[in-house]
Amino acid sequence: MFDELVRVRFERVSAPAARGLARLGVSPTGMTAAAFVVALAAAAVVGAGWPRLGFALWVLSRVGDGLDGVLARVSNRKTPFGGYLDITLDMTAYSAMVLGFAVLHPAHGLLWAAVLAGYVIAITTTLALASAAERAGRPVSATNRTFQFTSGLAEAGETSFVYGAWVFLPGWVGPLGWLWVGILVMTGVQRSWLAWRTLHEGPSSSAGRAAE
Repeated sequence: MFDELVRVRFERVSAPAARGLARLGVSPTGMTAAAFVVALAAAAVVGAGWPRLGFALWVLSRVGDGLDGVLARVSNRKTPFGGYLDITLDMTAYSAMVLGFAVLHPAHGLLWAAVLAGYVIAITTTLALASAAERAGRPVSATNRTFQFTSGLAEAGETSFVYGAWVFLPGWVGPLGWLWVGILVMTGVQRSWLAWRTLHEGPSSSAGRAAE
């Protein structure tokens, strides 16, 4: 819900560091890849039984994930491929962390499958709406990112918050996990409703559809 606001403020604060990294020759793609490797390490550490250390690595990876976009903009190296790589590795990292928690808490087997299904719903509705809105020439968000990410109940910040809750409140993994599944599903419903309001074609568009 708060990702865009946090992202704008993070960019303002981290821009000097990003310029320094650019002068050192660090590329945005390199930063994206490094953040992804740290995220995979975080998932492995969680699964190995050290959830607090794993979560610390996860937070570090998210800082790197935010820094790659800032680095791309301050060095004028922003590309569509960079945006594609960022979202692809992000979703892989989020899913890897779920697998790490699944190994740590195997008694909640169905929960972890449901969380991954929720991620599919959330990201599919996000990217489908962004693509359809761009094709229709109807902006659905004000952002300088590659994709038109729309605000939702479940975003990156909320995901990290849930991971932290699973680490520090292990007795609540089940209830919090199913609540998270519900929030992910509601995010898909929320974006589907936005898509209907923004992109829905009325009867007057039937002729246009026939001409396509």
